[in-house]
Amino acid sequence: MGACQCGYTTDPEKNCNGTHNVVKAVKADLIAKLEAEGFADAAEHLKQK
Repeated sequence: MGACQCGYTTDPEKNCNGTHNVVKAVKADLIAKLEAEGFADAAEHLKQK
C-alpha cells in the first residue's frame, strides 16, 4: 500500500495498512453520539481534527 500519509498506521515500518479507515469510522460514530446527546461543541471539535 505504500508509506502512510495519515499517521495512524500500526505497521512497524510505517506502511499504510488501512488503520485510517477504522479511525474515520470511530470518529464518525463518536460525533453522531455526541450530537445526539446535545454536545454539539464537542462534536464540532472532533470534526475539525
